[in-house]
Amino acid sequence: MPNSFSERDRRWDLLNKSMQENGVDALIFAANDYRGHKGALRYVADYNLPHRSGNAVMFKDEEPVLVLSGNLIGGRRPASGWVSDYRFPGTIAQGLVDALKGRTFSKVGIVGLGQVLKVDEYLALTNAYPQAQFIDYSAQFELVRSVKSAAEIRGVEESAYILDQCFSRLLEIARPGITEREIGAEMYKVGHQLGGEDPLFLTMYTEVDGDRTGATFGPPRDRVLTAHDIHTFSFEIVGPKGYWTELSRMVTFARPKDDDARMARAVAKGLAAATAQMAPGTSPSDVQRSILEAIGTEGATSSYWSGHSLGLDVLEQPWIGLDVVEDGSQSQDTALQAGYVLAVHPMVLDVQAQTSGYMADTYVVEETGSRKLSEHPTGLHRLSKGEVHVNEC
Repeated sequence: MPNSFSERDRRWDLLNKSMQENGVDALIFAANDYRGHKGALRYVADYNLPHRSGNAVMFKDEEPVLVLSGNLIGGRRPASGWVSDYRFPGTIAQGLVDALKGRTFSKVGIVGLGQVLKVDEYLALTNAYPQAQFIDYSAQFELVRSVKSAAEIRGVEESAYILDQCFSRLLEIARPGITEREIGAEMYKVGHQLGGEDPLFLTMYTEVDGDRTGATFGPPRDRVLTAHDIHTFSFEIVGPKGYWTELSRMVTFARPKDDDARMARAVAKGLAAATAQMAPGTSPSDVQRSILEAIGTEGATSSYWSGHSLGLDVLEQPWIGLDVVEDGSQSQDTALQAGYVLAVHPMVLDVQAQTSGYMADTYVVEETGSRKLSEHPTGLHRLSKGEVHVNEC
């Protein structure tokens, strides 16, 4: 189980080794309740932040201390009992200062310094300890957590199972005349019944505005599906053990237009190319090049990135792309390793034909290659007379 003490000790050993190698005396893990900003806290302390913000402070070879927002004092604590020192100070800034008080340190790494730690917390630390160096440790942390253990992969597989059941339910109820909102309600219901949390359900389709063509997406709304509509289902969810997975498919009812079918083939070819390319030793940029080459055979184009790692956060590094994607610190030449979990989701577009396509799958990189977690075929699903027909590449 991911919340067992053996898993805890494995993670703490990796963090201690990383601190030793990088000459860091302590780590601060910053978190808030945004979907992509709380996984670090769960990684180090098995604490699923339910609201507001919180941090963990960890010195080498010591149990971390949790410094949480004061209004979380009545919140549920994990039964796993990884840590014993929970603090709820008047302000988190002062709590972080106090957690370091009386200790000897010269360099402290902060996970989430650029995107998560609040400015007042950073200023409180630097003002209280001007002799110390506080550095961004986000990239080093990503290297630690990118390779998942066997227990973590079981958690990812459980999440993938939930998404498969959500999509199976969509195939049962989708029909001309149904609204996006009705479909979304069923997706949320199935996900929650099976133990899912933090669901992110988006629908998308091609939108044409004058001479501009683009793929638009957003939460389900009252848009009514017609027989020739392409309904692109995209669902991301956290399973009971805290791991994210993604699944997206294109669904229609009547015979698809040739250009819509071509865009679906382009996406499916891109995903097939990624599947064949992802293996230990391969760089993310090489995976992206193979995706773009496959997409191009159908006359489609795509952006410079098509996916990312994921785990306890929905967005982890590395990114599948040709360039630095988000934070300016990732090297696209970092080789994939066995144990990586990757979501691949190329968005393709043919501006001239005014159509687009999108699908997503989650993969585990293994010693012999990559393994797709969803049991649903990758391709355009056509629902007709109670049957499902899948146009694969």
